[in-house]
Amino acid sequence: MPQLNLPDDLRRRILLSMYRTADELDWEFLSNPGKTAQYGRWIDDPEIGGQLLAFASEKDVRVWFKDVPMKEYARAQEGIGNFVPYVRRRFRGAEEIVQALCGAGWSVVPGSVEGKPNHCLATDGATTRYICWGRSGRLSDLIWATVNKAIDSTTRPGIVVTTRDGETITQRERDRHVRVADHCGVDLTHLHRTMIDNPDLLSAP
Repeated sequence: MPQLNLPDDLRRRILLSMYRTADELDWEFLSNPGKTAQYGRWIDDPEIGGQLLAFASEKDVRVWFKDVPMKEYARAQEGIGNFVPYVRRRFRGAEEIVQALCGAGWSVVPGSVEGKPNHCLATDGATTRYICWGRSGRLSDLIWATVNKAIDSTTRPGIVVTTRDGETITQRERDRHVRVADHCGVDLTHLHRTMIDNPDLLSAP
């Protein structure tokens, strides 16, 4: 992965600009050809590619687009990682996930939120549970993660299958998800989330 040693103010300005465009394009729903086309537009943009090409070749800049800011984009929308301050809108975070599965008396164990898949520990003050979440296309990864935890845990782990505006899951699919999870000794629920303005958004320099 190419490392671009950018001045802090330039890096901030470029990330804010790229994430603003990604938000306008609804990046997570954009097709692969659509994403490739946008990489080309960023290369051609004098305020983005025009600046970055002073630090790396066009090939390396394209790889950087894909493997650094846009690889972190979905995580940043979840409130995870170092790129959170650059997204304009994000989900409410792991507390929303935990309470959807466990109830209002549960909260996130501080410092336990991580990715691959998105997961955390939840507690009610006496008991701790492993919770992971993601879209339905990642269900096999979520099942695998929770089954691995279930083997060594004294508490039943859980999965939250998430949707966002523009996504739906049929009732038949929902029922199937629950049956698969229950067969594996895992709790599962579904949560439709809406985004909020990012309270940690940085301003452009």
